[in-house]
Amino acid sequence: MYLKQTILACLLITASTTLQAEQLILKEGYPERYVVQPGDTLWDISGKYLSEPWHWPHLWQINPQLANPHWIYPGDTLHLNWVNGTPQLSKVAHNAKPVIRLSPKMRYTSKAAPIPTLPSSDIAPFLQNDHILADIAQVKRLPYLLGANEKHLAMLEGQTLYVQGVLATGQDYAVYHLGTVYKDKVSGEILGQEAVLAGTIRAQAPLAEGRTRATLLHSQREVLQGDKLMPLPPQGDLPSVFSPKAAPAISPGYIIDLPSKARGGGKFDVVLINRGARDQLTAGDMLDIKRPGAALVGRDGKEEYKDFSSSYDKVFHSDKQLSLPAESIGKVMLFKIYDKLSYGLILQSQEIVSTGYQVTHF
Repeated sequence: MYLKQTILACLLITASTTLQAEQLILKEGYPERYVVQPGDTLWDISGKYLSEPWHWPHLWQINPQLANPHWIYPGDTLHLNWVNGTPQLSKVAHNAKPVIRLSPKMRYTSKAAPIPTLPSSDIAPFLQNDHILADIAQVKRLPYLLGANEKHLAMLEGQTLYVQGVLATGQDYAVYHLGTVYKDKVSGEILGQEAVLAGTIRAQAPLAEGRTRATLLHSQREVLQGDKLMPLPPQGDLPSVFSPKAAPAISPGYIIDLPSKARGGGKFDVVLINRGARDQLTAGDMLDIKRPGAALVGRDGKEEYKDFSSSYDKVFHSDKQLSLPAESIGKVMLFKIYDKLSYGLILQSQEIVSTGYQVTHF
Protein backbone atom coordinates (compact mmCIF):
# COMPACT_ATOMS: atom_id res chain seq x y z
CA MET A 1 0.00 0.00 0.00
CA TYR A 2 2.81 2.41 0.89
CA LEU A 3 4.50 1.75 -2.44
CA LYS A 4 1.28 2.31 -4.36
CA GLN A 5 0.70 5.60 -2.56
CA THR A 6 4.30 6.65 -3.14
CA ILE A 7 4.12 5.94 -6.87
CA LEU A 8 0.84 7.85 -7.12
CA ALA A 9 2.37 10.79 -5.27
CA CYS A 10 5.34 10.66 -7.65
CA LEU A 11 2.97 11.31 -10.51
CA LEU A 12 1.16 14.34 -9.09
CA ILE A 13 1.94 17.65 -10.80
CA THR A 14 2.46 20.83 -8.81
CA ALA A 15 2.44 24.33 -10.22
CA SER A 16 5.75 26.07 -10.70
CA THR A 17 6.14 29.84 -10.46
CA THR A 18 7.13 30.05 -14.12
CA LEU A 19 3.73 28.75 -15.19
CA GLN A 20 1.99 31.72 -13.62
CA ALA A 21 3.54 34.02 -16.21
CA GLU A 22 2.83 31.78 -19.20
CA GLN A 23 -0.31 32.09 -21.30
CA LEU A 24 -2.52 29.03 -21.46
CA ILE A 25 -3.43 27.99 -25.00
CA LEU A 26 -6.76 26.17 -25.10
CA LYS A 27 -7.15 23.37 -27.59
CA GLU A 28 -9.65 23.87 -30.38
CA GLY A 29 -12.92 22.10 -29.60
CA TYR A 30 -12.30 21.83 -25.86
CA PRO A 31 -15.34 20.74 -23.79
CA GLU A 32 -16.93 23.24 -21.42
CA ARG A 33 -17.89 20.32 -19.19
CA TYR A 34 -16.32 16.89 -18.84
CA VAL A 35 -17.31 13.93 -16.67
CA VAL A 36 -14.24 12.06 -15.43
CA GLN A 37 -14.26 8.44 -16.58
CA PRO A 38 -12.69 5.34 -14.95
CA GLY A 39 -9.25 4.89 -16.48
CA ASP A 40 -8.75 8.60 -17.14
CA THR A 41 -5.49 10.25 -16.15
CA LEU A 42 -4.85 13.94 -15.52
CA TRP A 43 -2.66 13.95 -18.61
CA ASP A 44 -5.54 12.64 -20.74
CA ILE A 45 -7.94 15.26 -19.38
CA SER A 46 -5.37 18.01 -19.80
CA GLY A 47 -4.97 17.02 -23.44
CA LYS A 48 -8.68 17.68 -23.99
CA TYR A 49 -8.24 21.30 -22.93
CA LEU A 50 -4.66 22.43 -23.57
CA SER A 51 -2.34 22.49 -26.57
CA GLU A 52 0.52 22.11 -24.05
CA PRO A 53 -0.79 19.61 -21.47
CA TRP A 54 2.09 20.07 -19.02
CA HIS A 55 0.51 23.44 -18.13
CA TRP A 56 -2.27 21.48 -16.41
CA PRO A 57 -1.36 22.73 -12.87
CA HIS A 58 -2.06 26.34 -13.89
CA LEU A 59 -5.39 25.45 -15.50
CA TRP A 60 -6.34 23.42 -12.43
CA GLN A 61 -4.98 26.10 -10.06
CA ILE A 62 -3.09 23.62 -7.90
CA ASN A 63 -1.69 25.12 -4.73
CA PRO A 64 2.11 24.56 -4.87
CA GLN A 65 2.34 24.77 -1.08
CA LEU A 66 0.44 21.51 -0.68
CA ALA A 67 2.18 18.15 -0.73
CA ASN A 68 -0.96 16.55 -2.21
CA PRO A 69 -3.12 18.64 -4.58
CA HIS A 70 -6.88 18.21 -4.57
CA TRP A 71 -7.84 14.83 -6.00
CA ILE A 72 -10.09 14.19 -8.98
CA TYR A 73 -12.29 11.11 -8.96
CA PRO A 74 -14.20 9.14 -11.61
CA GLY A 75 -17.68 10.63 -11.88
CA ASP A 76 -16.57 14.17 -11.04
CA THR A 77 -17.84 16.83 -13.44
CA LEU A 78 -15.28 19.42 -14.52
CA HIS A 79 -16.35 22.87 -15.71
CA LEU A 80 -14.24 25.45 -17.57
CA ASN A 81 -14.82 29.04 -16.51
CA TRP A 82 -12.88 32.29 -16.77
CA VAL A 83 -11.35 34.30 -13.93
CA ASN A 84 -9.92 37.72 -14.83
CA GLY A 85 -9.56 36.59 -18.42
CA THR A 86 -7.74 33.37 -17.50
CA PRO A 87 -9.28 29.92 -18.08
CA GLN A 88 -9.67 27.75 -15.00
CA LEU A 89 -11.13 24.33 -14.40
CA SER A 90 -13.28 23.69 -11.36
CA LYS A 91 -15.56 20.96 -10.14
CA VAL A 92 -19.33 21.01 -10.10
CA ALA A 93 -20.55 20.49 -6.55
CA HIS A 94 -22.13 17.07 -6.05
CA ASN A 95 -25.07 18.37 -4.05
CA ALA A 96 -25.77 21.66 -5.78
CA LYS A 97 -25.94 23.24 -9.22
CA PRO A 98 -23.52 26.19 -8.84
CA VAL A 99 -19.94 25.74 -10.02
CA ILE A 100 -17.40 26.08 -7.22
CA ARG A 101 -13.69 26.75 -7.31
CA LEU A 102 -11.43 24.14 -5.74
CA SER A 103 -10.16 24.90 -2.27
CA PRO A 104 -6.75 23.69 -1.06
CA LYS A 105 -8.14 20.99 1.20
CA MET A 106 -7.45 17.30 1.36
CA ARG A 107 -10.25 14.95 0.32
CA TYR A 108 -10.58 11.54 1.89
CA THR A 109 -12.73 8.73 0.57
CA SER A 110 -12.94 5.01 1.04
CA LYS A 111 -15.22 4.40 -1.94
CA ALA A 112 -13.02 5.32 -4.89
CA ALA A 113 -9.40 5.96 -5.76
CA PRO A 114 -8.39 9.31 -7.27
CA ILE A 115 -7.16 9.30 -10.84
CA PRO A 116 -3.38 9.50 -11.28
CA THR A 117 -1.50 12.05 -13.36
CA LEU A 118 0.03 9.31 -15.53
CA PRO A 119 -0.24 5.50 -15.64
CA SER A 120 1.93 4.53 -12.66
CA SER A 121 2.86 1.13 -14.08
CA ASP A 122 4.88 2.74 -16.90
CA ILE A 123 7.61 4.23 -14.73
CA ALA A 124 7.30 2.32 -11.44
CA PRO A 125 9.96 -0.31 -12.31
CA PHE A 126 12.50 2.39 -13.12
CA LEU A 127 11.77 4.38 -9.97
CA GLN A 128 11.95 1.37 -7.68
CA ASN A 129 14.19 -1.24 -9.19
CA ASP A 130 16.17 -0.83 -12.39
CA HIS A 131 19.26 1.35 -12.45
CA ILE A 132 22.06 2.80 -14.51
CA LEU A 133 25.48 2.12 -13.00
CA ALA A 134 27.74 5.05 -13.83
CA ASP A 135 31.12 3.78 -12.60
CA ILE A 136 32.12 0.72 -14.65
CA ALA A 137 35.22 0.17 -12.50
CA GLN A 138 33.05 0.10 -9.38
CA VAL A 139 30.70 -2.39 -11.00
CA LYS A 140 33.56 -4.88 -11.24
CA ARG A 141 34.10 -4.62 -7.47
CA LEU A 142 30.49 -5.40 -6.50
CA PRO A 143 29.73 -8.72 -4.74
CA TYR A 144 28.40 -11.39 -7.09
CA LEU A 145 26.68 -14.78 -7.01
CA LEU A 146 28.91 -17.84 -7.11
CA GLY A 147 26.01 -20.27 -7.39
CA ALA A 148 24.32 -23.08 -5.43
CA ASN A 149 25.39 -26.63 -4.69
CA GLU A 150 22.36 -27.99 -6.57
CA LYS A 151 24.04 -26.66 -9.75
CA HIS A 152 20.88 -25.07 -11.10
CA LEU A 153 21.58 -22.60 -13.88
CA ALA A 154 18.73 -20.44 -12.59
CA MET A 155 18.48 -20.16 -8.80
CA LEU A 156 15.21 -21.07 -7.09
CA GLU A 157 13.37 -19.14 -4.38
CA GLY A 158 14.28 -20.45 -0.92
CA GLN A 159 17.53 -21.93 -2.20
CA THR A 160 20.82 -21.46 -0.36
CA LEU A 161 23.25 -19.43 -2.46
CA TYR A 162 26.88 -18.44 -2.08
CA VAL A 163 28.21 -14.98 -2.72
CA GLN A 164 31.72 -13.79 -3.43
CA GLY A 165 31.87 -10.77 -1.17
CA VAL A 166 31.27 -9.82 2.45
CA LEU A 167 27.62 -8.99 3.18
CA ALA A 168 26.00 -7.76 6.40
CA THR A 169 24.32 -10.70 8.15
CA GLY A 170 20.53 -10.40 8.12
CA GLN A 171 20.47 -7.64 5.52
CA ASP A 172 18.54 -7.94 2.27
CA TYR A 173 20.25 -7.25 -1.05
CA ALA A 174 19.01 -6.72 -4.58
CA VAL A 175 20.28 -9.04 -7.32
CA TYR A 176 20.95 -7.37 -10.66
CA HIS A 177 21.57 -8.59 -14.18
CA LEU A 178 24.12 -6.41 -15.93
CA GLY A 179 22.94 -5.31 -19.34
CA THR A 180 23.99 -2.90 -22.06
CA VAL A 181 27.05 -0.69 -21.63
CA TYR A 182 25.99 2.66 -23.05
CA LYS A 183 28.53 4.70 -25.01
CA ASP A 184 28.19 8.05 -26.71
CA LYS A 185 27.99 7.42 -30.45
CA VAL A 186 30.09 10.50 -31.24
CA SER A 187 32.73 10.72 -28.50
CA GLY A 188 32.81 7.05 -27.50
CA GLU A 189 32.54 8.06 -23.82
CA ILE A 190 31.10 5.39 -21.52
CA LEU A 191 27.88 6.82 -20.10
CA GLY A 192 26.81 3.96 -17.82
CA GLN A 193 25.65 0.34 -17.70
CA GLU A 194 22.15 -1.03 -17.48
CA ALA A 195 21.29 -3.00 -14.32
CA VAL A 196 17.97 -4.89 -14.24
CA LEU A 197 16.53 -6.20 -10.97
CA ALA A 198 16.34 -10.01 -10.95
CA GLY A 199 15.49 -10.74 -7.31
CA THR A 200 16.38 -10.29 -3.66
CA ILE A 201 18.50 -12.32 -1.25
CA ARG A 202 19.14 -12.25 2.51
CA ALA A 203 22.67 -12.62 3.86
CA GLN A 204 22.81 -15.48 6.39
CA ALA A 205 26.40 -15.93 7.56
CA PRO A 206 29.99 -14.95 6.67
CA LEU A 207 32.31 -17.65 5.34
CA ALA A 208 36.02 -18.02 4.72
CA GLU A 209 37.76 -16.44 1.72
CA GLY A 210 35.52 -13.36 1.78
CA ARG A 211 32.34 -15.26 0.96
CA THR A 212 28.80 -15.15 2.36
CA ARG A 213 26.03 -17.72 2.59
CA ALA A 214 22.63 -16.30 1.59
CA THR A 215 19.03 -17.29 0.80
CA LEU A 216 17.13 -16.31 -2.32
CA LEU A 217 13.97 -14.62 -1.05
CA HIS A 218 12.33 -13.64 -4.31
CA SER A 219 12.98 -13.75 -8.03
CA GLN A 220 11.11 -11.78 -10.67
CA ARG A 221 13.29 -13.12 -13.47
CA GLU A 222 16.08 -15.69 -13.69
CA VAL A 223 18.76 -15.26 -11.02
CA LEU A 224 22.04 -16.49 -12.48
CA GLN A 225 25.67 -17.03 -11.60
CA GLY A 226 27.63 -13.81 -11.83
CA ASP A 227 24.69 -11.52 -11.05
CA LYS A 228 25.75 -8.50 -9.00
CA LEU A 229 24.48 -7.53 -5.56
CA MET A 230 23.67 -4.12 -4.11
CA PRO A 231 21.71 -3.01 -1.02
CA LEU A 232 18.02 -2.49 -1.67
CA PRO A 233 17.26 1.19 -2.36
CA PRO A 234 15.32 2.79 0.52
CA GLN A 235 11.75 3.52 -0.58
CA GLY A 236 11.79 6.83 1.25
CA ASP A 237 14.33 8.15 -1.23
CA LEU A 238 11.88 7.99 -4.14
CA PRO A 239 10.82 11.42 -5.43
CA SER A 240 7.46 12.55 -4.08
CA VAL A 241 6.39 15.06 -6.74
CA PHE A 242 7.18 15.80 -10.37
CA SER A 243 6.72 19.32 -11.74
CA PRO A 244 6.70 19.19 -15.57
CA LYS A 245 8.49 22.24 -16.96
CA ALA A 246 10.47 23.33 -19.97
CA ALA A 247 14.05 22.03 -19.75
CA PRO A 248 16.98 24.46 -19.65
CA ALA A 249 18.95 25.07 -22.83
CA ILE A 250 21.10 22.03 -23.61
CA SER A 251 23.20 20.88 -26.51
CA PRO A 252 21.04 18.48 -28.50
CA GLY A 253 21.18 14.88 -27.31
CA TYR A 254 19.55 11.73 -28.62
CA ILE A 255 17.51 8.71 -27.55
CA ILE A 256 20.09 6.07 -26.80
CA ASP A 257 17.78 3.17 -25.96
CA LEU A 258 14.21 1.98 -25.50
CA PRO A 259 14.29 -0.20 -22.35
CA SER A 260 11.39 -2.24 -23.73
CA LYS A 261 13.77 -3.29 -26.54
CA ALA A 262 10.98 -2.62 -29.02
CA ARG A 263 11.86 -1.22 -32.45
CA GLY A 264 9.93 1.96 -31.70
CA GLY A 265 7.99 3.69 -28.96
CA GLY A 266 4.92 5.86 -28.55
CA LYS A 267 2.88 7.61 -25.90
CA PHE A 268 3.72 6.47 -22.34
CA ASP A 269 6.74 4.44 -23.45
CA VAL A 270 10.02 4.91 -21.56
CA VAL A 271 13.18 6.08 -23.33
CA LEU A 272 16.78 6.59 -22.24
CA ILE A 273 18.61 9.73 -23.40
CA ASN A 274 22.31 10.68 -23.34
CA ARG A 275 21.85 13.80 -21.23
CA GLY A 276 21.69 14.07 -17.45
CA ALA A 277 22.57 15.97 -14.30
CA ARG A 278 25.83 17.28 -15.72
CA ASP A 279 23.68 19.04 -18.35
CA GLN A 280 21.67 20.70 -15.54
CA LEU A 281 18.63 18.49 -16.20
CA THR A 282 16.26 17.58 -13.36
CA ALA A 283 13.20 15.36 -12.94
CA GLY A 284 10.15 16.89 -14.60
CA ASP A 285 12.07 18.60 -17.42
CA MET A 286 10.25 18.43 -20.75
CA LEU A 287 12.23 18.00 -23.98
CA ASP A 288 11.30 18.10 -27.64
CA ILE A 289 11.74 14.89 -29.68
CA LYS A 290 12.89 15.49 -33.25
CA ARG A 291 12.98 12.99 -36.08
CA PRO A 292 16.24 13.38 -38.04
CA GLY A 293 15.86 14.85 -41.50
CA ALA A 294 16.23 12.38 -44.36
CA ALA A 295 19.80 12.24 -45.70
CA LEU A 296 20.26 13.26 -49.33
CA VAL A 297 23.05 12.88 -51.88
CA GLY A 298 23.39 15.57 -54.53
CA ARG A 299 25.09 15.40 -57.93
CA ASP A 300 24.73 17.59 -60.99
CA GLY A 301 21.99 19.63 -59.38
CA LYS A 302 19.91 16.56 -58.61
CA GLU A 303 19.25 15.21 -55.11
CA GLU A 304 18.11 11.77 -54.11
CA TYR A 305 17.65 9.97 -50.83
CA LYS A 306 20.95 8.60 -49.60
CA ASP A 307 19.34 5.29 -48.63
CA PHE A 308 18.29 4.76 -52.24
CA SER A 309 21.42 6.11 -53.92
CA SER A 310 24.14 4.04 -55.52
CA SER A 311 27.25 2.94 -53.66
CA TYR A 312 29.25 5.12 -56.05
CA ASP A 313 27.33 8.26 -55.09
CA LYS A 314 27.51 7.42 -51.39
CA VAL A 315 31.30 7.14 -51.60
CA PHE A 316 32.31 9.82 -54.10
CA HIS A 317 29.67 12.46 -53.40
CA SER A 318 29.67 12.33 -49.63
CA ASP A 319 31.01 15.90 -49.48
CA LYS A 320 27.78 17.05 -51.10
CA GLN A 321 25.51 15.25 -48.68
CA LEU A 322 22.44 17.19 -47.69
CA SER A 323 19.60 16.47 -45.36
CA LEU A 324 16.03 17.60 -44.94
CA PRO A 325 15.19 19.60 -41.76
CA ALA A 326 14.57 17.67 -38.54
CA GLU A 327 10.92 17.63 -37.47
CA SER A 328 9.41 17.83 -33.99
CA ILE A 329 7.25 14.74 -33.43
CA GLY A 330 6.76 14.51 -29.68
CA LYS A 331 7.52 15.50 -26.10
CA VAL A 332 9.27 13.55 -23.33
CA MET A 333 9.27 14.21 -19.56
CA LEU A 334 12.39 13.15 -17.66
CA PHE A 335 11.67 11.30 -14.43
CA LYS A 336 14.93 9.68 -13.31
CA ILE A 337 18.21 11.52 -13.75
CA TYR A 338 21.74 10.13 -13.66
CA ASP A 339 24.93 12.06 -14.28
CA LYS A 340 25.20 11.29 -18.00
CA LEU A 341 21.88 9.57 -18.79
CA SER A 342 18.20 10.08 -17.99
CA TYR A 343 15.01 8.03 -18.21
CA GLY A 344 12.05 9.83 -19.74
CA LEU A 345 8.40 9.10 -20.47
CA ILE A 346 6.98 9.99 -23.89
CA LEU A 347 3.93 12.16 -23.22
CA GLN A 348 3.16 13.12 -26.81
CA SER A 349 4.06 11.44 -30.07
CA GLN A 350 2.76 12.00 -33.57
CA GLU A 351 4.51 8.90 -34.87
CA ILE A 352 6.80 6.07 -33.77
CA VAL A 353 9.87 7.24 -31.81
CA SER A 354 13.13 5.41 -32.48
CA THR A 355 16.64 5.31 -31.06
CA GLY A 356 18.85 8.00 -32.54
CA TYR A 357 16.07 10.58 -32.58
CA GLN A 358 17.23 13.96 -31.27
CA VAL A 359 16.09 15.47 -27.95
CA THR A 360 16.49 19.17 -27.27
CA HIS A 361 14.95 22.07 -25.34
CA PHE A 362 11.98 23.96 -26.75
